[in-house]
Amino acid sequence: MSAWDTIKTAFFGGLTFLFFFVIWIYNPFVHHTEYEVPSQMEEIINDPKAAVEGRELFKTMCASCHSVRYDGMYLMSVASKPEFKKILDSFGTLIRIDEKTKEKVMFLPRDVYEAIAMNDLLMLKSSFGKIPPDLSTMYLSRGEGYLYNFILKPQEVLPGTSMPAVMTGQEENTAKIVAYLKSVSEPSKGEKVKRTIMGILVIGYFIAMGFLLWIWRKKLLANMGYGH
Repeated sequence: MSAWDTIKTAFFGGLTFLFFFVIWIYNPFVHHTEYEVPSQMEEIINDPKAAVEGRELFKTMCASCHSVRYDGMYLMSVASKPEFKKILDSFGTLIRIDEKTKEKVMFLPRDVYEAIAMNDLLMLKSSFGKIPPDLSTMYLSRGEGYLYNFILKPQEVLPGTSMPAVMTGQEENTAKIVAYLKSVSEPSKGEKVKRTIMGILVIGYFIAMGFLLWIWRKKLLANMGYGH
């Protein structure tokens, strides 16, 4: 390999590394604001048992405005409709069987859910100015610090937000709700390992194929009288 080939390889290898660093680890173009979480509350957020309690709290305190479709949690006004169970049975996908109630927890595709929930969503929009979002992936996009502080004191974190301060003074319950949203957003440890291995294999495949294509290209050039 010539010096020029070495320089090109190092350059494009560095660009590839930088790309994945920005995508997976740290994006310098995004504003990163640190939101503190008391250590005691952080322990609750990372406790799987607290997530179970958090689900019940979410159903009581949050499900009048928000859904969590990835965990079969829908607006209370929608879930109480007589025809909703039939729609779940027809279009839903089983997530799990609830250990306590023995009921099916079903995932409903977005288009199907919005079709039956449209009137309820529009009523929420008329009250709050916009439709409250589904929170299935909110933990992944915002993180525990933001969610904990926003749920606890929304106006301080996002002045002018239409989110009401329903959890003021309920630090522990807020942490449990965040624990629940974390449990929905994050896969199990076994699934995390599988995804990590898959990611490594995919990157390894592209590196190997790139190397083989480079060798093949050199052979083609040599056969054509180039490359010396």
